[in-house]
This record gives sequence, structure tokens and C-alpha cells, in this order.
Amino acid sequence: MSAAGFVYALGGARTRCTPSRADAKLAVDTHQLVSAKILRARRLLDENVSFERAWSEMQASRGRAASSTVEALVFSLRVGGTALACPHARRRLSELSEAQLHEVSARLQKFQLNIARAWTVIEVEFLVDIWIDLHG
Repeated sequence: MSAAGFVYALGGARTRCTPSRADAKLAVDTHQLVSAKILRARRLLDENVSFERAWSEMQASRGRAASSTVEALVFSLRVGGTALACPHARRRLSELSEAQLHEVSARLQKFQLNIARAWTVIEVEFLVDIWIDLHG
């Protein structure tokens, strides 16, 4: 072990310690490192960051698309699978989490005739294949 010490996590905070030796006391750095979450929150609270941008970044960090993105995607897919050729639809699809993909797939299969034609299982499988390709 090096004399420089090592870093360990304690309750979400990181602390620097040096290993104990017979001739040295255990030294703990009292300056805890600021977590990335706190730094990001401070940056989002800056007056130059709009509420919409902050909200969007917070939602993106959860791995889920914003509900408005899901609604816009479902709305655009009312015309059928041909809408997936549109870059906007693909971008929105790429933002979905797996759980959201399942929710959208179920909604597409339950379209009412007065709104749009319900998607077939084959069309939904095509949608899932595109989502998989977009997520690499």
C-alpha cells in the first residue's frame, strides 16, 4: 500500500485516509470530496439555466424520457409504422427506457378506431427492433 493513502466511500461521501503504521497515527482528511450529484445540482441552480433545461436534465438522468416526449411519440405513431422514418420519432424512441417502451407498445395496440388503427404484433416487434438498434 502506498504512503499516499487510499480513498474509501462512507455513506455516499468520499474520505481520504492513510494506512496506519506502527510509527504513525491514522490520518483522516476532514475535507470530504464533494459528490458529483451536489456539483450537478449547484450547476442546475445557476440563474442562467432555465427551468425547462434543468427539468430535462433531471429527467434524463433517471434513464426515462419525459412524459411529454412519450406523448409526442405516441401522437406521431398514430399514422403507423411509417412515422418511424422521421428523425424526430426515432430520437424520441431512443430516449425511452425499457419500461416506457413496453407502455408505448401496449398503448399502440389499444388505439381506438376513431383515433387511429391499432398496431399489429408485427408492427410492435418492428418498433422494439428499432429501439434495440438505437440503444446499441
